[in-house]
Amino acid sequence: MSLRDVVGFGSVAEYVGAGFFSSTATDNYDKLLIISATLFHICAGIFVTPGYIASALTGPALFVSYLIAAGSAFLSSFCYAEFTVSIPMAGAAYNYIYSTLGEMIAWVTVSNLILEYILANAAVARGFAPYLALLFNKPSSYFIRSWNGYRLDGWSCGLTLFLTSLLCYGIKESTTANTIITIVHVVIMIFIIIAGLTKAKKANFKPFVKAGASWKNIFNGAAVSFFSFIGFDAIATTAEEMKDPARDMPIGILGAMSIVTAIYAMMCVTLSLMIPNGSIDSSAAFAAAFDTVGMQWAKYIVCIGALMGIFTGVMIGILGAARILTGCCRERMLPPILAWVSKSRQTPYVATIAIGMCSGGIALFSDFAELANMISIGTFIVFYFVAVGLLWFRCNVPGKTTFKGQCLLLLHTFAIIGFSLGFTLCWVLPKYADEVAGYDYNDSYVDPIPAGQDNQQQYKWLIAMAVMTLASTISMAVFCKQDFVPSGYKVPLFPGIPAASIFVNTFLLGQLDQKSYERFGWWTLAATCLYLFYGMVCQEAHDKVLAHKLQSLPSVEPTKML
Repeated sequence: MSLRDVVGFGSVAEYVGAGFFSSTATDNYDKLLIISATLFHICAGIFVTPGYIASALTGPALFVSYLIAAGSAFLSSFCYAEFTVSIPMAGAAYNYIYSTLGEMIAWVTVSNLILEYILANAAVARGFAPYLALLFNKPSSYFIRSWNGYRLDGWSCGLTLFLTSLLCYGIKESTTANTIITIVHVVIMIFIIIAGLTKAKKANFKPFVKAGASWKNIFNGAAVSFFSFIGFDAIATTAEEMKDPARDMPIGILGAMSIVTAIYAMMCVTLSLMIPNGSIDSSAAFAAAFDTVGMQWAKYIVCIGALMGIFTGVMIGILGAARILTGCCRERMLPPILAWVSKSRQTPYVATIAIGMCSGGIALFSDFAELANMISIGTFIVFYFVAVGLLWFRCNVPGKTTFKGQCLLLLHTFAIIGFSLGFTLCWVLPKYADEVAGYDYNDSYVDPIPAGQDNQQQYKWLIAMAVMTLASTISMAVFCKQDFVPSGYKVPLFPGIPAASIFVNTFLLGQLDQKSYERFGWWTLAATCLYLFYGMVCQEAHDKVLAHKLQSLPSVEPTKML
């Protein structure tokens, strides 16, 4: 079994058949698990993200941040849609990147997917204690304890470890319950919109942007809110289960993105209209908002729905991460001990325990704010490489594309990436100049574009970088021949859509904080070293053993036909 076949939530039937879970599970349970996983990931983070963004970054402009993040996700969804039709296999992002950019970049993607799931589990679990406290009419911080500068959340850690134990016991009995809980989760979001708008006040929308904030805060909010869009690509991993992926997958991916974007935007608008920005609770925003406006009965409904969603979300997150980790071990990327499967329960208990303990430990010590940035950076990297991979998928066919064609493709790809990076640096560098000068950027914000003459100079560079990115994209459309054009669904306006995805993802990556890049850098360095000094060595040794076995097989002479 290849790593490409086990990354993500796809092909649950194959997964069960391979012995990861109980082999007696039926197709109905497999389909329920696919639905549950997909619905959860589309809804991930919406109960814990908006409060932090609105109170700390944007104010009522919260929904603008979500629309910007949705725009980036939409561009990526077009790329996913084409890949799922052309390569309808389980594995999703890893499979697409492996097929176009090679194993090394694909491994970096997989390692970031593992980190992304671990951090997402921790972040979602951190929302459990605030909603539980509000359910019992306590302050949202009631269960949080301070120790040596850390805000400890024992409930989130305990929840994660409990669900880890449950998953080690076996998942078959809980798939139906997971699906029901997830559907209730979606219904609760619709309830929040309808009930919340009955208490809407236009005055709460003023000022539209939080005092002292600017577009930088809104873009930073968009980068953080991307956490809520994690997993729409989970639909892509179900391609093998579709009877007609060429028709069903584009509709599923783009349709889901449209519906989710509308719900998210309406939830954000509802929250901002219900109460003044200064009254928004950063941990359990929606339940606290209903409590503030005197709708306590609605608060209890929201709390119960949020707790159910968090419960299911963490469970599915641990399940997915354990699957990825087990696949890495079977592909000899990681030590084989992590792939051990329980004989009695047929569950990958070592990988599940490892993921659960990591998620629980991080949830115990880490605040949501620092987790959100780290989760988003991993997602942006994956979507970034998927867009780059699509450019190569169309224009680089081994044995068909000429050397000149490959050189032109490489030149244009680097030009699009370089000018996108240049635009981002022109936007963010003044911010870091202020920080170096001792300016407290979080407490007193000024627009990243300097005033006066420097302001004009900055705008000129931004316009120049944007124009060069557009020119590179047009030049690529003219000079880079498409040696492969899908017969089914294909991205419109190619290469404009993937180039725009690269541009937007690069820009939003630039809005994340420095600590996120430091952690991402160390993680990627460790993953690269592991690949070079363990994965490649084990793979080479395995290939030699396999070659030796093939050579030792007795030769069979062809039989003459009489």
